[in-house]
Amino acid sequence: MLDVHRLRLLRELSRQGTIAAAARVCSLTPSAVSQQLAVLEREAGTPLYFRDGRRLVLTEAARVLVEHTEHVLAELERARASVAALTSTVRGVLRLAAFPTAARVLAADAIARCRAAHPDLRVRLSEQETADAVESLRGGRIDVALVYEYSLLPAVREPAVETEPLLTEPLLLALPPGLAAGAGPLELASLADQPWIAASQDDALHQMLARACAAAGFAPRLDFTSSDYTVIFALVRAGLGVSIVPRLALESMSADVALRPVAELELTRTVSAAVRAGSRRGPQIAAMLTALHDVAAELPVTSGAADGSTPVEGDDGGR
Repeated sequence: MLDVHRLRLLRELSRQGTIAAAARVCSLTPSAVSQQLAVLEREAGTPLYFRDGRRLVLTEAARVLVEHTEHVLAELERARASVAALTSTVRGVLRLAAFPTAARVLAADAIARCRAAHPDLRVRLSEQETADAVESLRGGRIDVALVYEYSLLPAVREPAVETEPLLTEPLLLALPPGLAAGAGPLELASLADQPWIAASQDDALHQMLARACAAAGFAPRLDFTSSDYTVIFALVRAGLGVSIVPRLALESMSADVALRPVAELELTRTVSAAVRAGSRRGPQIAAMLTALHDVAAELPVTSGAADGSTPVEGDDGGR
């Protein structure tokens, strides 16, 4: 009989490539992971991996097991969700992860709505970027994650995770007032000589900016980075450079920053709710997904200063 816990460890080994990395993701010691995988090899009756330098390479038998493991884990999630759905009361603890902008703009109101509709449901919120949140979701440390992806970049699909798009927001150029003559869309090529400012922990945004600028015929000179959009807007206001920001970040914007759409490309960020495959019918998760969709539907992500160069007042920031 193959043990599901050990199959989960094999799945992590297939992703991480080393025992130490798989152990870190699973919150175990490397020796414990090695022992469990050795038992799994005996259960399977065949070698499951071999060493290639510092990394471990899965055998064909192991790859087959990993493929089936994804289906097994999803079916177990569906079974748990179906059993939980038999009760009429939404109760217990739900663990939600969100990147900072979504935590402020989406999660806060969604949690409040869940609390009002389901007083016995307790929601715990942690701030995590998309890659970390997906790892936490797969590892069972959270139940729902708010994640994002950008246009121009290939979509990354994780078989253990299902996503529900909540909103697609435009990306806008943030400019010092002196560069904002006129109104309407602005060509990226006109900013080729400007220094650029970007979110320091958003590698995907950096990649998208590089691709967009490459399409316009130049490579952006990245002079400043920050993990806080309040700082990014302050640097723009001071005339130290230009930036490209998601529409939801405008709540962080101070006065005297102008916004312009990009002329030649449709640049967007899609924000989604992610759950483990098979788990969305669970009462706690279903309640949170409903609240997130309701809050997202009310957000003016394409209104306000998105269509011109009018400065917008804001408060404090985050991605």
